[in-house]
Amino acid sequence: MPPSQPRRLIDLCEIISGPSGQQLEGLSSSSEGVPVVSPSDLTTEHKVDTRHIKRVSRWTAATLERFQLRRGDLVYVRQGTPGGALGRTALIGFAEATWLFGAACLRIRPRTEAVLPQYLLHYLGHPLVHDRITSQAHQSKAVETLPSRALAMTPVFVPSLERQRTIAGALNEIDTQIETHRQLITKHDALRQALLTDLLSDAFAEPDT
Repeated sequence: MPPSQPRRLIDLCEIISGPSGQQLEGLSSSSEGVPVVSPSDLTTEHKVDTRHIKRVSRWTAATLERFQLRRGDLVYVRQGTPGGALGRTALIGFAEATWLFGAACLRIRPRTEAVLPQYLLHYLGHPLVHDRITSQAHQSKAVETLPSRALAMTPVFVPSLERQRTIAGALNEIDTQIETHRQLITKHDALRQALLTDLLSDAFAEPDT
């Protein structure tokens, strides 16, 4: 199919919802067991933050083999609070392989080698695509829920694999530079605060100042 013609995401990928809360019996903050990726674990940098991740027992995980993650999967947030993480996406790597994903997420797994996971990650994260998808969410005061069909019917432009690699590589490099600058800003901001505190140590030492 010519690259100028979009294809539906469902034609390129398997899309399934996470197991119900009832199926994730015993989900807890324990340091033992199999991690379960939830919306709060997905960062704006498209990664999985494991600092507060919850787990289920290995026995429970064994009953949920259908919901295992593997390298190259995308985890997509389908439910969250208004203005929250709805539509946030993370790419699964070696470290997260065999983990599970929660009820408020969808797993997107390419079923064809015609589309690269890295390219798809950036494509779904583009503001125009993101807004088009999330605008179809069912909204209430407490929660936004995106129907699986809204994501499944999303048109995806699929250029050649060579061009996908070029696009993904360029955007990955930009993301790396952004993260480097973000860390540098945080470091300099902390230094600025510490320097001011040091220079005005006498003033800050006075509780009424």
